[in-house]
Amino acid sequence: MKLSDKKGVQDILKTLAALGLKEVVLCPGSRNVPFIISFNQHPAFHCSSIRDERSAAFYALGKAIELNEPVAVVSTSGSAAINFGPAISEAYYQRIPLIVITADRPREWTDQGDGQTIRQTHLFANYIRKDYELHGEVNHPDESWSNIRSVCEGWQIATEIDRGPVHFNVPLREPLYQTAEVDANLPRISKATVPEKVIAADELDKFRKYFSDCKKVMILAGQHKNHNSLQEALSLFAEFSNTVVLTESTTNVHNRYFIENIDRVITTLPEEEQAAFAPDLLITTSGAIVSKRIKAFLRKHKAAAHWNIDPYDAAMDTYQSLTGAVYADPFTFLRSLAEGVSVVESDYRSKWLERAVKIEELHHGFCETMPYSDFYAFREIYNQLPEGLHLHIANSSPVRYAQLLNNEKWASTWSNRGTSGIDGCTSTAIGAASASPEKQFLLITGDIAFQYDNNGLWNNEQIENLKIIVINNGGGGIFRIIAGKGAEDELSPYLEAAQDNSVEQLAGFYKWNYLSGRDEASLKTALEEFFRPYCRRTILEIFTPRERNAGVLADYWKYLKEKY
Repeated sequence: MKLSDKKGVQDILKTLAALGLKEVVLCPGSRNVPFIISFNQHPAFHCSSIRDERSAAFYALGKAIELNEPVAVVSTSGSAAINFGPAISEAYYQRIPLIVITADRPREWTDQGDGQTIRQTHLFANYIRKDYELHGEVNHPDESWSNIRSVCEGWQIATEIDRGPVHFNVPLREPLYQTAEVDANLPRISKATVPEKVIAADELDKFRKYFSDCKKVMILAGQHKNHNSLQEALSLFAEFSNTVVLTESTTNVHNRYFIENIDRVITTLPEEEQAAFAPDLLITTSGAIVSKRIKAFLRKHKAAAHWNIDPYDAAMDTYQSLTGAVYADPFTFLRSLAEGVSVVESDYRSKWLERAVKIEELHHGFCETMPYSDFYAFREIYNQLPEGLHLHIANSSPVRYAQLLNNEKWASTWSNRGTSGIDGCTSTAIGAASASPEKQFLLITGDIAFQYDNNGLWNNEQIENLKIIVINNGGGGIFRIIAGKGAEDELSPYLEAAQDNSVEQLAGFYKWNYLSGRDEASLKTALEEFFRPYCRRTILEIFTPRERNAGVLADYWKYLKEKY
């Protein structure tokens, strides 16, 4: 087996192979050539080449999300490494195990005017679970031992102890291109055994008793990967008369007794009725919440008790009412909590469900007559989409519109809600699609988010199982929805950054098929073609009227309030 002749690089590669790393994303460069050669030559790894470092890190993030396993991303030294930052911060807040490897110049050349030499030690200190300075050049057995021990510890942190991204910075000295024949023997490694967090029986009984005595319990479930565990656990509460379960599109659970369109229900609540809908006991699970309205509602009407269930971040107090930080797997805790409870009679669940059913009728009534707009386009997409697609949805307005529509048809829904930025949405979706070629993916994104991450298309991965819809409303449409009074002069040029561009030429340049819709008729025709099975690797651009979109959404909220 031919690897770099640098013993430190050999240590790192062979240790990662022994630990089970499979996927590696490599960025072009010179200082990281020893890693490029070694990862490419070692049979344990599948390598992808992504040219842009920011895109590469999000691409790796998408793979890690989809595979539910660590993925490594490797860069050269200098400013290239800094470009990993946005994706690392997303991985940090989503607790995704990214293995970040940055090649570096010899330490003595830092701040001495040498090219591509910056201060890389602790480069991502504020949003990394742990970072390490490894020995690229090994001159003593202790340095080799330190490399192996550090990689093992970092892996354990990333995958088990404090799940999330870890950073290995590796100074390397020239020459960089030499190789050596290396045996395939793997080093002796250490692995972590992390005991399952189990709630003591007497503590669990206290939780059950408190729950059973409450007449108004709200379970608010955040973003979760699509799997049956949360579905099964939450369904145990579906028929409790004192309990309402609130979910979002990114929760990936469905039940006819759940409130899956939170904003539709609470936005229409009159002031005098809000207290009746507020919980006495709030139970939240790990994962981000999209709805700003439910956050404001729960901060205003604070629950007497709030239990946050999370194996790592249970002390997070999003709603300023935390009374119980429960460090446990939400699925395990909720299943255990539901067993043996005897709830008091209550009309709390029925009150929420009755309102949701009435709002659902009004929602459909408005949608039947609303004019062509962003909202109209989303409604048409959801009406025509086939079942079983895996959705990636960009931040800002797309993910918010998704909360107003029914999401049962989707096989799963993902959005980068760790930091909720628009950067990297395309690259994340492409990484996910490349990791699961047997699945069919759809990305819905805005024109600014798409243009901002168009380097996500700049790679040699021939993705055939992803389609992209770009909602082109001529700028950052979210700002016409959320911008307050006083910034009217700045709205178009500075906030929404208004632009009159099409992605058609980009699609052609990167060899993607292209469709467009500009009104009701052309959109209907384009969607019919877009969702045909043979229509692959296609970008559909939907043009909507910038000035009208916010007004249509405002009319929607007004209609619901007036008609209820």
